[in-house]
Amino acid sequence: MERIYSGKTKDVFLRDDGNILLKFKDTVTGTGDVIDAGSNTVIGEVSGKGNASLRLTVYFFDLLQKAGMPTHFISTGPEPNTLLVKRAKSFKLEVVCREKAWGSFIRRYGAYIKEGTPLPSVIEFTLKDDEREDPPINEESLVALGIVTEDQIRYMKESARKATAILKAHLAEKGLDLIDIKYEFGEVDGQTIIIDEISGDGMRVVKDGKVLLQKELAAALLGE
Repeated sequence: MERIYSGKTKDVFLRDDGNILLKFKDTVTGTGDVIDAGSNTVIGEVSGKGNASLRLTVYFFDLLQKAGMPTHFISTGPEPNTLLVKRAKSFKLEVVCREKAWGSFIRRYGAYIKEGTPLPSVIEFTLKDDEREDPPINEESLVALGIVTEDQIRYMKESARKATAILKAHLAEKGLDLIDIKYEFGEVDGQTIIIDEISGDGMRVVKDGKVLLQKELAAALLGE
């Protein structure tokens, strides 16, 4: 098994059977000593965080697949904190679906909207480019640069909104409020699908006015 990528919060291994093994790490990102999943800087480790990421990802992928949404998820992996998935060609994009104004949305548009104001499942695209701090990109530029096609953009927007509606409704049943969430898409056997992970590293969920960290979200949702 060959490690083909080492990221901020997980390592990626290519298995002999052609599938991918994702190994979740306890590392956290943030600024200074404040943990922020949207940051590109690793600031330390939190014991058990990788396991929380794994369990949440399995839980959310299972919800989507039961709703008929294709993903690259296969099963949990043979080693601790690992996930077995189909190998995909990543578009190296983050597709963000915003249910409320928060975070970078407020930093950009705070003169026009207050934090916490509901949004109509607003979709934004950002490049996965740490060196350039994941810059936002519009749909016409995505097509002009040959990153994705118009049909792929349409599918990603529809799928992100559908997935968000499913997860938001499920979280609400647990007394949890989904603020925003980001997805990664890629191609598997010519089909555009959701890939990578779906966990607290890529979403904001609020309970009693507080944004939950990864392990807090796992405890609140999975009852552990």
